[in-house]
Amino acid sequence: MKLAKSGTGPARRRLITASAKRRTVAALSVSVVAAMALSACSSSTKSGSGASTPPADTTAASTASTAGASAPAGSAAPSSIPAATLKLVAADYGNGPTADNSGQKFWQGIVDDFNKVYPQIKVNVNVINWNDVDNQIATMVQNGQEPDIAQGSADYAGVTDKVYAVSDILSPATQQNLLSSFADQGKVDGTEYGIPYTSSARALFYNKDLFTKAGITDPPATWADLQSDATKLKAAGVAEPFCLPLGSEEAQAETLLWELGNGGGFVDSSGNWALNSQANVDTFTYLQGLVKAGLTEPNPGTVDRTKGCWADFAAGKVGMTNGSPGFLPQVKGKANYGVAPIAGKNGALDTTLGVCDWLWAFKTNGQHQQQIKAFLDFALQDKYQEAFDNLYDLLPVTQSATTALSSNADFAPFLKALPTATFYPTSNTAWPAVNTAIKQTIGTALSGNPKTVLDQLQQTAQKG
Repeated sequence: MKLAKSGTGPARRRLITASAKRRTVAALSVSVVAAMALSACSSSTKSGSGASTPPADTTAASTASTAGASAPAGSAAPSSIPAATLKLVAADYGNGPTADNSGQKFWQGIVDDFNKVYPQIKVNVNVINWNDVDNQIATMVQNGQEPDIAQGSADYAGVTDKVYAVSDILSPATQQNLLSSFADQGKVDGTEYGIPYTSSARALFYNKDLFTKAGITDPPATWADLQSDATKLKAAGVAEPFCLPLGSEEAQAETLLWELGNGGGFVDSSGNWALNSQANVDTFTYLQGLVKAGLTEPNPGTVDRTKGCWADFAAGKVGMTNGSPGFLPQVKGKANYGVAPIAGKNGALDTTLGVCDWLWAFKTNGQHQQQIKAFLDFALQDKYQEAFDNLYDLLPVTQSATTALSSNADFAPFLKALPTATFYPTSNTAWPAVNTAIKQTIGTALSGNPKTVLDQLQQTAQKG
């Protein structure tokens, strides 16, 4: 059995559509997408202006563990829950088992706090490298040795007969605090099985020093603003006014961001494929104009995000590019940057690309439901959500933690649009083929006839 990667983690990312409902499948499918490494960054490294400061020397264990631990509101009384030992398997978003940002240290910090309140419930933590965790969970499931709780990026839809419904393992207060746009992605046939654990999104990064050099005072809000700013940057000698990564790493993400800016996207409001809509054709016509005017890098279809646009931005060669919170460790200390909502045709986007990793709980022996519920309610408290997000430069999945982190200037542009996030149509069986085709061909829409390329993608979708 193989798992379908769907999340925010450092090795592979896959987005999920808000409008489409997940379908139960016989086995977990495979859909592997682009790689990008994340490194940790403590909350004290985030500056109000977006300027860079050195990372603080903070360990995951001390970040996660806090004094005065108590059962969260709505949870059962600790004395009412029998003793048990739980097995937790989780992904490591850090730099390895001995690093300060080790996932083992982070989760052990939560467990240590949990045991101050629930000493009778032992939790054995097994944290596995993000590249390997989903495959190892799949092997455990195949061998009938699944853990009580699993955390990773994979789709849980193929094991709904083996996992608890969310309403059975979270208190109403905890469940209602989840961002609904993400919680809805955990549903299969109307029942929620997956618990969103961490998220990510996209925003516009711009180089403040290059903007000042070009006489630009504010980031662009519209496509006209962006083209005007890029023209000024070019006149000021900036090598890449806007870096447009349509190479194979994450061409599907960059494509969707631009299409959303023109009211388009991969599917329509009914969830039907709309890859060749007029709005999408017009989007690529606009992008062609940027390329032909020399306002981007010379060949965007061959340029990847991490080693291309993000590396060039960090080196001071790029005026503007789209990025995620995972870009922050790469750019801090190297460029004087700002973060703003992504520009759309008629105004800044009021949505963003939603990316999510998951928790799900197996009915291992049918005896641990109470203990699982106690631990998950505890682990999803805001203080642990905020500690995790600050440590790994990711975003929360609860309403209250989102509000608490909104004062962070780096996170704010991402968080603002998070509750209304847009996702990829991964529940559609044609998505893997469409995803691959976009990565392979979308760059040619900048040099040829955009409609021809988009028509071919639409045909690929309809064949699926």
